[in-house]
Amino acid sequence: MSQALRPSGTAAKWTLRVILAGALVLMLKLNLPGHLTVDSVLALHEGRFGVRTTWNPAFFGWLLGVLDRIHTGTALAVGLVGVLLFGAWAMLPSLRPRTSWLAPIVSLGLVALPQAMIYPAIVWKDVQFAVAAVVGFVLLAYGVRDRARPTPWISLILAAVLFAAAGLLRQNGLILAVPAAMAIAWARSGSGSGSGGWLRSSALAAAWLAAVAALTLLLSAVAQPQGAGAPDSAGGKGLRILGTYDIVAASALQPGRPTPHIDKESPAAGAYLRQQAQRLYSAERVDTISQDPVMAALFKTVSRETIRAEWLDLIRHQPGLYLRARSLAFAQVVGTPIIDRCLPVTIGIDGPPETLKALDMPRRRTLHDQKLYNYVTWFMDTPAMSHLAFAVIALGVGVALLFRRDPADLAIVGLMAGALGFAASFFAISIACDYRYLYLLDVAAITGLLYLAIDPRLKRA
Repeated sequence: MSQALRPSGTAAKWTLRVILAGALVLMLKLNLPGHLTVDSVLALHEGRFGVRTTWNPAFFGWLLGVLDRIHTGTALAVGLVGVLLFGAWAMLPSLRPRTSWLAPIVSLGLVALPQAMIYPAIVWKDVQFAVAAVVGFVLLAYGVRDRARPTPWISLILAAVLFAAAGLLRQNGLILAVPAAMAIAWARSGSGSGSGGWLRSSALAAAWLAAVAALTLLLSAVAQPQGAGAPDSAGGKGLRILGTYDIVAASALQPGRPTPHIDKESPAAGAYLRQQAQRLYSAERVDTISQDPVMAALFKTVSRETIRAEWLDLIRHQPGLYLRARSLAFAQVVGTPIIDRCLPVTIGIDGPPETLKALDMPRRRTLHDQKLYNYVTWFMDTPAMSHLAFAVIALGVGVALLFRRDPADLAIVGLMAGALGFAASFFAISIACDYRYLYLLDVAAITGLLYLAIDPRLKRA
């Protein structure tokens, strides 16, 4: 066995942790107080003033608002994300009996990636969601790693809180709780304990899943602005945008296609859609539709119920056309063929002038910010910023760990499976190719690769 692969123990473990601590400090030094886009600025405004003005998840704005009240701005939010992510990576060696010197070597390359050195400082719900999910799975691994000892409930409780938060930051993120519960059931079932072990572990997994559901409902209620008269309509707005996007895509792919529900309610909207669909449609993003002033004005006359009926008709009666439209959108988000068009990164601060004024937050794009952006460009159009490459890594890590199947391994397998499943869910919901949407896939693969490097043996300890 080569020196790099030989298990070494304490020295390698603490070398890895020193590297991760240094990388965290460097990430914060380079990026504080963080980078914000329009979504980030509007969410901070919602959190600070307790209002709802966007269709972003209410929990995102609420969380930023809570941290903003402790320390004005987003520096605390960035610091929290960084500490959680790098802290979770630093916890990984404790899941294995020995640490290989391969781990610190691999970590030097991993922490240099934009996904580790820049992204944690971007105030996006997608980043916060991904970090919450990764930390949740690592805590689950702590909770199930030793079958001989009682379950450390604090790990499972904290993990449940993080999974609930993740589901509120991205609604399709709730699917991650399923592989997490399966990992609990499998890891705690024991070896050779028969059906009794599986029954007990399945009951534990079901109880944990119920706790995630209850915490999701609780946090959702807490996150709603106090005094808001109407119920939160963000989900409905999102479905309307998705439905409209699919309808336009179908009309672009099949010119002249009838839209009876829209035609009945607004003949002008239906006629304009058929005339302009090919010009308005882009598989890369929905913005080309919403930015057309005539289309926007005409579709204001079309009710949400009509859009839904037209969309469901497309799915039921022309599934081939629907799947073709969805395939084109999914190929863009998972493959980012022209990554420059998919917002691979954002640096600085930008947002609506009136919102920035209300927050007393000027726009920012300094020379330092430009240098950070230039750094990221070194990785564009390489496997280092390719969701497909990270999907292959996640799949490989998951398969490798299934050979070993130690209890903690099964939680990391759950993370790999959950990240791949989350990415696959965008087949149904993708409306833009922004790189951040599948950030979970990248950071999950990085976590799995680091975990495997800590102890690359495929035989049980």
